[in-house]
Amino acid sequence: MNLKCLIGFFLCAFVLMGCWDQQELADISLVTGIALDKGKKAKFDLTVEVINSKELTTKTQAGNAPSLAFTLEGNTVSELAQKMNVGVSKRLIYSHMRTLVIDEKVAREGILDFLDFLDRNREIRGDFNLLVSRGVKAADVLKITYPFQKASTLKLHTQLQTFVQNWGGDPNVRLDDVIKTWTSPGREPVLEAVKVKGIPEKGGSVDNMKKVAPDAIVVADSLALFKKDKLKGFLSLEDIRNFLMTQNKLVHTAVSIPCAKNKFVGIRIFGSNTNTKVRMMKNRAVVHLKVDDEAYIDGMQCKDDLEQISTYMKIERLTEKEIKHQLAATIQKVQKKYQADIFGFGEVLHHQDYPSYKRVKKNWNNYFKDAHVNIDVNVRIKRTGIRTKSLTSVGEH
Repeated sequence: MNLKCLIGFFLCAFVLMGCWDQQELADISLVTGIALDKGKKAKFDLTVEVINSKELTTKTQAGNAPSLAFTLEGNTVSELAQKMNVGVSKRLIYSHMRTLVIDEKVAREGILDFLDFLDRNREIRGDFNLLVSRGVKAADVLKITYPFQKASTLKLHTQLQTFVQNWGGDPNVRLDDVIKTWTSPGREPVLEAVKVKGIPEKGGSVDNMKKVAPDAIVVADSLALFKKDKLKGFLSLEDIRNFLMTQNKLVHTAVSIPCAKNKFVGIRIFGSNTNTKVRMMKNRAVVHLKVDDEAYIDGMQCKDDLEQISTYMKIERLTEKEIKHQLAATIQKVQKKYQADIFGFGEVLHHQDYPSYKRVKKNWNNYFKDAHVNIDVNVRIKRTGIRTKSLTSVGEH
């Protein structure tokens, strides 16, 4: 009986004991984003965005700023991240961070120096967005208010998730993906690039989030292309979509296909599958991309009869031709201008023919530059929305 009581006592003790590392909510502040710029006297300017949680709910909001941005200058991110209480009252918690914005100037010099801290820190999770700021300081991106997700980093997180699902304008890269790219053979990293449209100086005011047309807004701008850990240049939003298609990561997108002079068919792709094969032939890399897309007609400006099978076949061929042209243009641009294999063709060769890759891996980007890429696109149009005839055709009767 005494043994049973003793066991019961210890079980109750384990169930009722509190967390050894608990933090009272009143004593902490959540960091949702950080920005890294070049310092004037030291290596970095580190800016943190700290959430003002009372302004994020309708019951407690009072019309004040939704977040606080504070900047410190120093030589290591690890020291600066723990030194923020110079100006911030509560202990900062980084586990809920959504966005890291890197200034273009910092990115061109190399980003491994500070990513090591983020990857090593046990408190910071690896599922946040990494972005490059273009034409504006990274800190300014954190200061732009927004009517809905009022804090800039919360807005950006939702915006990019939606963008990649609806159209494919974000490479959907997180810290874990960047680290994996650096530790994998035959692939160079990419990040989303953003800029501030409007007047950045006015974007940080509370008034900015009360206007129908804000004075400043953060927009997804382009794809930042790296070689090793240094930024080399930028590609367009259309190139991001094409990049995702080569990676078999395109969820949905919309493509405008020319069908007559200054007339277009809107094609909505809702299913895309890409298979990649790479081999070495006569000391030259040969890449074969096989793309299978399912789509429907989302808009029709031409007068073709959509009740005829031949019309669908015609539009399918036009769509295949256009997608093939766009994919080829993106790949050739990266080959000739940057010589950086962001598509991971070397990684595919490493998996499919390791002996050949082992022979060329030290100079793989040179082989990538001269690689011959075959693209085979197959499009199947499944339906035309809720209408068969176009309004152009109906208006003629």
